[in-house]
Amino acid sequence: MDYNEKIEIAEVCPRDGWQNHPVPIDTQTKIELIKKMIDCGPKRVEVTSFVNPKAVPQMADNAKVVEGVMDYANEKGVTLVGLALNGRGVDNARAAGLTYVSFGVSVSEEHNLRNSNKTIEASFEDFRKLMDRAQGMKVLLALPCTFGSPFGDSIDLDRVLRMCEEAKSMGVEEFGLADTAGISNPRHTREVLRYLKEGGMDFSKVSIHLHDTRGMGLANAWIALEEGITHFDASLGGMGGCPFVPGAKGNIATEDFVNMVTQMGMKTDYDLDATMKLAIEMSEKIQANLSSSMSHLCKKQ
Repeated sequence: MDYNEKIEIAEVCPRDGWQNHPVPIDTQTKIELIKKMIDCGPKRVEVTSFVNPKAVPQMADNAKVVEGVMDYANEKGVTLVGLALNGRGVDNARAAGLTYVSFGVSVSEEHNLRNSNKTIEASFEDFRKLMDRAQGMKVLLALPCTFGSPFGDSIDLDRVLRMCEEAKSMGVEEFGLADTAGISNPRHTREVLRYLKEGGMDFSKVSIHLHDTRGMGLANAWIALEEGITHFDASLGGMGGCPFVPGAKGNIATEDFVNMVTQMGMKTDYDLDATMKLAIEMSEKIQANLSSSMSHLCKKQ
């Protein structure tokens, strides 16, 4: 591991952090908070998702949110990303003005059925068709449950490799590996990453998305750093969860992860003090209980 390596951290709170929040967040508050998140330093923000609003009502204002932050993000040189699960979602993301989408195909059969009501193969077939509709857009293939399924079904890592290879042949350059349920442990995380690397996966094109359900998010992030990963997702305040995974906790907290890597001498684009203060401000504005250690520390200072 190179301690001089710069660590890229994408802020996913506006999508993954808020999607499960039980208190409705009004559009203007979302826009104001996302702009402040941008001021904290990320170069990429997962700003919303283009999914059925009946399934995820918190994301029903996706186009309005994108419209409200697009100019500011462009001014600051920040890339906005929208999550899509089907072709309609990609079309809606394009119509909203986005040029970058994350398309999710879970590698857990049971999770994919609950998430999209389709088998993995059916979802990947959607992905093949989507690539024709996504001409001119950048696409990241997100792979939920890479590190294990909360429903007990086994994860075929060879299938993960095959899916990535086919996606590469269609022009996809970036991939996201997720511990969606937060059930991995450091030993298992290392085993999965080494298997995928030995199978030919280029980690310079891979980001890691770690939920902290069992309190091992930062430990798993440390292993990913040791194995050569430099791109991570994180959520302000540790907010988040998956509507289709009962009990799932949020991603590793942005401020906790920034603190960890900077304490070790690594560099990020984040202002840690501003990030901690914003986490507290956000919790007050949207009535959220934060799980991050650094935000609680900041409250006591």
